[in-house]
Amino acid sequence: MTDEIYDEELLDDNAPEESHETWDSFWAEVKAKQGKPRTEVIRGVAVTVPHSLPLKYDRLIEQVSDSEDAKPALAMLFGADVLDAWVEAGMEAEEFQVVLLWGTLNGKGKKSSFREAYEQYLELQASQGKAASSATRNGRSAATGARSRRTSGASTATRRKK
Repeated sequence: MTDEIYDEELLDDNAPEESHETWDSFWAEVKAKQGKPRTEVIRGVAVTVPHSLPLKYDRLIEQVSDSEDAKPALAMLFGADVLDAWVEAGMEAEEFQVVLLWGTLNGKGKKSSFREAYEQYLELQASQGKAASSATRNGRSAATGARSRRTSGASTATRRKK
C-alpha cells in the first residue's frame, strides 16, 4: 500500500517537467541566469569578482605557503598575470592576504565587501595569535595543561676521560 502512494506522488502531473538532456546544458542555463559578472579595481588592475570556484581551488589553496605558491589558485580567482601586476604596484603581504580572502569568500558564494574580508582577516589573525601564544603559556603545555618537562635529563655533550 505504501508503495502505491509513493508511486502516485512521483507521477504527479503538477511536477515540473525536466527539459534538459544533460547536466552540462542544465548548468549552462543556471550560469546564464547569474548575470554579467562585475569587476573591481585592485592596485590598478581590473579583476572580475569571482562568483564560483572549481573544487580544485580548495586543493591548491591548502598547499599555499607564499605568494608564488598561490599563483595557480590566484589565476582561478582573478586571472593569470594579476600577481605580477600587484607586486609591481607595491601590494603588501597583508593586503594580498585580504584580497585572497575577499576573492575566496565571493567565489564561494558569500558576497563580501573589502571591509568584511578585512575584518574577517583580522579575526583570523587574532585567533591564530591566541593559539600560538597559548601553546606554551606559563611553562605549561597547551595540549594537557601540565607543566612542560625537559626532553632529556642528561647532557648531550660527550665527556672525556682524563
